[in-house]
Amino acid sequence: PLPCPPAEEYKHTAMKTIHDNPHLFHVSTPVNIDRLASMLSIHPNRIFVASVLRALRIGLWPWADTDPTGDFPETWDNAWANIPSAEEREFVLSQCKEEVKKGQHSPPFGPDLLPGMYSTPNIAVPKPHSEDLRLVANQSAGEYCQNNMINKSETKGARLDSL
Repeated sequence: PLPCPPAEEYKHTAMKTIHDNPHLFHVSTPVNIDRLASMLSIHPNRIFVASVLRALRIGLWPWADTDPTGDFPETWDNAWANIPSAEEREFVLSQCKEEVKKGQHSPPFGPDLLPGMYSTPNIAVPKPHSEDLRLVANQSAGEYCQNNMINKSETKGARLDSL
């Protein structure tokens, strides 16, 4: 089954921020979860199915340790990435606004991050075989990036994009 976060993950400052600001942490999916549950009602691996449905309803834990070494700051503003061109800046801003409309990004809430938050640089990269751009959240950028919170030994061999 897909794992739940360990108990210590619920003790961090970020959990209080999430609890106090649910409008910023909406979990959404285009999947009709009730219909999927109905379709999988006779699936032989009930424990796995239940874990997938739980992940779709409340979110998926990516095997992250949000305080992996004790050296990570409680909050980190990683929005340092300079977007090189005016066209790319305009694209990123318009795409982020579109993502807010779709409920995929949180709405703006002020100039400062809330306790326990980490920001992720958003960049524009060309789509393959096109001059169009796509929005990329670079979770590997910077000293305290989110991907450095994931224990690689826990995910080795897992194909996270295909779960």
